[in-house]
Amino acid sequence: MVYKLPIFWLKPKNDFVFKFIFGRGTKQSNKLLLALLNDVFNVPKGLSLGTVEITNPLTFQTNVTDQYAILDIRAKVAGFGHVNLEMQRVNQRNIDKRSLYYRAKLFEEQLDKGNEYRDLKKVVTINFLDFSYFTTDMYHSCYRLMEKRTFEPYPDLLQLHFIEMPKFVRQDKENLIHPNDRMAKWIRFLTNEDDARWEEMANQDPIIENAVDMLRTVSMDREARMLAEAREKALKDINSIRGEGIEEGIKKGKREDAKMMLMEGLDLHLIIKITGLTESEVLELKDELKR
Repeated sequence: MVYKLPIFWLKPKNDFVFKFIFGRGTKQSNKLLLALLNDVFNVPKGLSLGTVEITNPLTFQTNVTDQYAILDIRAKVAGFGHVNLEMQRVNQRNIDKRSLYYRAKLFEEQLDKGNEYRDLKKVVTINFLDFSYFTTDMYHSCYRLMEKRTFEPYPDLLQLHFIEMPKFVRQDKENLIHPNDRMAKWIRFLTNEDDARWEEMANQDPIIENAVDMLRTVSMDREARMLAEAREKALKDINSIRGEGIEEGIKKGKREDAKMMLMEGLDLHLIIKITGLTESEVLELKDELKR
């Protein structure tokens, strides 16, 4: 089948795009998430985790330029427990504590629904990091609790996974990744910067073909593309601001985004939704452009 291709491909490690692909809550998105989880947990071939249910599906109402916006994916997996996935682009030097907090929240939310302690299900956090954080050479680390002298594992109620993508990329270039590494295809997809390789990746694996198709869809959706690009700029602003307050710098970035969108002729209400600026602020910028 011949598909229309986007002029510009978005990058799947943009956290908005990542959630569009794996966290929309649609049949295709759930299929991709389940396949990803099967490979993260190394579920034996021919078997699978149970069905997945996204508890916080992606909405285009999210203010993606907000520095505090959280674009994680929370899912219930039948017969397994609760999973939280997050794509982290900016190293705020707190991912170890952040991951513990989100795991605790997932336990708390189960009790909020009237469950008793004995009804608590397993909680797993999976963090895709666009930076190196731990001292180990392994790109995929999994932490659990155990007794410190006997190494007897604590009941399997919690896991913390950290996937440091730069370590994988470096090892992949040096041909150090095992041919049977089931995470390899996913990280190559998530970290790819060469638009000419999408078709090649799609032809190598049917599930990655589905992921590339989802990436094509979001890259060709005008509103989704604007949201993704605004999110990318917001992350760069957070990471690069020096000498000026974070709030002031992000506000400046939002105004620049809004001006660009006004010059592109985007609808006023869409600009407000994407940037989080007020209507009066956008109208003021519109007047500035007329001067």
